[in-house]
Amino acid sequence: MFKVIKLKTILITAAALVLAAVIVLCCFLGARKSKTATVFSPLPKKTVVIDAGHGGADPGVTGIRTGVKESDLNLKTALVLGEIFLSAGYHPVQTRKTEESTVEGTFDKSADMEARREVIKRFAPDAVISLHMNKYPDASRRGVQVFYTTDASKDLAERLQKHLNQTMNVPTLNREFEPICGDYYIADNESIPSVIIECAFLSNPIDEALITNADYRLRLASEIQVAVARYLTEKQ
Repeated sequence: MFKVIKLKTILITAAALVLAAVIVLCCFLGARKSKTATVFSPLPKKTVVIDAGHGGADPGVTGIRTGVKESDLNLKTALVLGEIFLSAGYHPVQTRKTEESTVEGTFDKSADMEARREVIKRFAPDAVISLHMNKYPDASRRGVQVFYTTDASKDLAERLQKHLNQTMNVPTLNREFEPICGDYYIADNESIPSVIIECAFLSNPIDEALITNADYRLRLASEIQVAVARYLTEKQ
């Protein structure tokens, strides 16, 4: 009888230990899951408007060697950037999703720009990123440069330019840029931090070769997302 009682006691104790271990494991995994969600899914969810400049009858500048249209490269980069933001738990909104203009019928630049502004007004985002390609008379000019208009956008522009200098400009051309403040319609959104990123100089054959490469566009988009995400997280 003593052996039976002792065996039951051992089994009960073992079962209790197993149950305790399971509870501790569940708590640990739950804590890890919560921490991961906080890192990758900012709460409340942040909205970012991504504007692919030009489109349709407005191709923008063209590549010095291949003749590639700025509007097409803007769109490809914008769509990749949107996917990266989405996978990180943000709400990306594109001003255009196709190669066409934002308005139907005969192209009108004013109407096109106003349509983009309406998207920004409707979604009231936490940030606006407008993607473009650059051109300069001196074909040796290269790099990624940030532009802004309002005081509300200055901090984002400076942080973004600094990050892109460190990750893209210095490693590939050994130079840095300063963000440029000017009167840019799409970046003039009152209190909403808004920037224009000139992703490459299509007047430079090296930049043209880089930005027409899908892997390079993915890397650039990833660095843009990292810098903007850090800014938005710190501003919570």
